[in-house]
This record gives sequence, structure tokens and C-alpha cells, in this order.
Amino acid sequence: METGNRNTNSIVKNLSKVYEDPDIVVYTAPNEDELKDILVSLLRANERMSIKDLHSHLSGLASEDKIRSALSDLMKKNRVMIDRDGYFYLVEPIEEYEADGTYNDYI
Repeated sequence: METGNRNTNSIVKNLSKVYEDPDIVVYTAPNEDELKDILVSLLRANERMSIKDLHSHLSGLASEDKIRSALSDLMKKNRVMIDRDGYFYLVEPIEEYEADGTYNDYI
């Protein structure tokens, strides 16, 4: 799974290493919460991604069905949205300044 890719390194840094030799490194699959955190990190880094894009980063760690399920839960919590073309986006707070110069975060 480890390819030297920056996104791959950030994905596996919190996963337990099961086995390693000069040719291969094996990690445990992420649990539901870890998968959601990974998806949020990938979307933050890449702005918009399809299921296939996300699966290409998580190949061997999470199936497309698990990714869909985690994204569905994130959408229910208004953390992620999907557009007409099937791309997922992270919903981030927007800073808006008030008339008195202070700002509020809106989701």
C-alpha cells in the first residue's frame, strides 16, 4: 500500500502496521470513524473527488461500498455534499463579517 505518495502517507500514518518487508507493507483496514476522517482529509486536499477517485486512494483499505456508506453518513451530518456530476465536496464553514467587524462561522 505504501507508494511514497503524499496522500498515501497521510492515509496510513494512523493505521496499524501488521507486516513489513522490503517488498510490501501491510496495514489494518480503517474502522468507520477512521475512514470518515480519511475521506474528509482527502476531500480537503483535493477539493472534489468521485467515488472512483476516493477508491483509487484507498484501494486495498476500503471497498467502494464502504466508501459510499461513509460518505452517506457524512452527507447526513452536512459535512460533505455531492454535485450533479457525482463529485463530492467537503462542506467547510464560511467566515462572514458582521457590520461591527466581527465574524461568524456558518456551515
